[in-house]
Amino acid sequence: MAIIISVGSGKGGTGKSMVLANMAVLLAKQGKKICLVDLDVGGANAHILYGVLKPEATLTDFLNRKVSSLQEVAQPLSSFHGVHLIAGTGDTLKTANMPYQTKQRLLRNLAGLDYDIILMDVGAGTGFHALDFFMSSHLQVCVTTTDPTAIIDFYRFLKLAAVRKALSAFLSHDVISKTIASEEFKSMEDVLELADRTRQGARQKAEAALAGFRPCLVINQVREGSAMNKLKVRHVARQFLGVDLPELGEVPWDEAVQESVRSYMPVCEYAPESPASKALKKIAGNLLTHIDKVTAQVNSPKAD
Repeated sequence: MAIIISVGSGKGGTGKSMVLANMAVLLAKQGKKICLVDLDVGGANAHILYGVLKPEATLTDFLNRKVSSLQEVAQPLSSFHGVHLIAGTGDTLKTANMPYQTKQRLLRNLAGLDYDIILMDVGAGTGFHALDFFMSSHLQVCVTTTDPTAIIDFYRFLKLAAVRKALSAFLSHDVISKTIASEEFKSMEDVLELADRTRQGARQKAEAALAGFRPCLVINQVREGSAMNKLKVRHVARQFLGVDLPELGEVPWDEAVQESVRSYMPVCEYAPESPASKALKKIAGNLLTHIDKVTAQVNSPKAD
């Protein structure tokens, strides 16, 4: 079965889609069968980074039932080592307000795709779609910068993703959003205490839902002298979850990235010897190590 990796960020402008587009190519060059799925409802742009200005088919065709399976809208990118792309939907109101049942159908079909690795761009921000897509995967990756506003948004994204995952273990879908809006959770222990008060056994269900939730971290656009802000990024994650998040690596600020975007190519192909490309290659190697661990867990026999 495919290992599904979701990539999210607290705000736009962190370079999440750039990182994702390069990860897809670099993992494909390692012999992996890769599909990149653009679930950034309202801001889909992954296809642009590969020079696909007008996708032949998009996620909308699946959501509107013009096709019966997601595989039918997966476009092979022969120029990029066989990466397949399921292009995003644009900013249609119908997609932005995707019903719960449609979202579940989408997730079921994603799990059934025939690839080694599926990379999901879940979009930026803390909308429920982004949070649900982010937490539905085998492995989560967060992309942020050292900009103070990005750090604040990163913390909020990480916090709400974890809270929504924990609440889904013991609250109905309709109640979750009301609870998040009405409660101020300062730590994950606050969520677990709510579970204790809600019903017997709810705490254990919430803890099980969060087991192993340690999203990997990519810090992008790192400039010289930003070490203090990098420490802040790690601190805000530890503050809520109580754990140190594994760091996949840092991508330095590099003009080659901007040039590659203007050339409609991933920077690892446009300027493979650039500082950003070398950093992204290391990140892809670190990500493969985590993927191997997840694969072993997924494929291991379950205890009786």
